[in-house]
Amino acid sequence: MNRPNLALTLALLASGPVLAFTDPRTGFSSAAPSGWKQSTYQGAAVVYLAPKPLKGFNPNINVVVQDVPAAFTLGRYTEVSLPQLKAALPGSKVVVLRATTLSGLGATQLNYTATQGNYKLYFTQTYTVVGKHAHLLTGTTLQGQEAALAPVMAAFVKSFTIRR
Repeated sequence: MNRPNLALTLALLASGPVLAFTDPRTGFSSAAPSGWKQSTYQGAAVVYLAPKPLKGFNPNINVVVQDVPAAFTLGRYTEVSLPQLKAALPGSKVVVLRATTLSGLGATQLNYTATQGNYKLYFTQTYTVVGKHAHLLTGTTLQGQEAALAPVMAAFVKSFTIRR
């Protein structure tokens, strides 16, 4: 069993959120921990990269906003997403699926493990559906490093605000 990387944990917790982002399309805002670099990735509204890679992998947090049909519920989104997860990441394993909140709204937390290339990864997602948009926040790190990512992701989720 891997133990969390103490240096990474300390770097991630060094100070509170300082990088701010507001999505021009949907109006959500978020903040990232000090030292994380804002980046881009196709399909993501915003991506933040951890200060230091772990064994060649850069832990990250991203936000994807998906258009959904009118009257699409959170329950329906989960129902549709779980089979898509299994198809996209064969061998993935759901380890947490529970109700939570995001920006004061009902939300779902979905944590799962999967292998991509040579990396055994741990994903933690929090998502909600508002109007015609699903807001999906995902944190990704190496398996065994979940404890280092957890407080960072919790602060990011807490900073996330849906304004429209």
